[in-house]
Amino acid sequence: MKRSHRKAKLANILYLQDIQDNRRIKSPPIRLLEKFCGGNAKHLIFVTTHWDQVEFARGEAREAQFRSFVRSLLRAGARTDRFDKTTESARRIVQSLVVPY
Repeated sequence: MKRSHRKAKLANILYLQDIQDNRRIKSPPIRLLEKFCGGNAKHLIFVTTHWDQVEFARGEAREAQFRSFVRSLLRAGARTDRFDKTTESARRIVQSLVVPY
């Protein structure tokens, strides 16, 4: 049986950023993400993780630094969220992925 070659549409991208190690806070592959998003980044979510392993104020500073790296994508509709190992944060992130028909 021959497979049909249909164009696939990217539904959502979750980019996970570890907030605990300052040495790892660096710019993600912005150009690649911009290419995937095609100028509309509303389906891109930057999720910061490991909030339980960092002092909250320090994590917020690192998150602000990360947000400055991805500013152009945030302006194009991307958003950020925090996963803090709670069911509530996991549900919130998953619910934001659900796109109505």
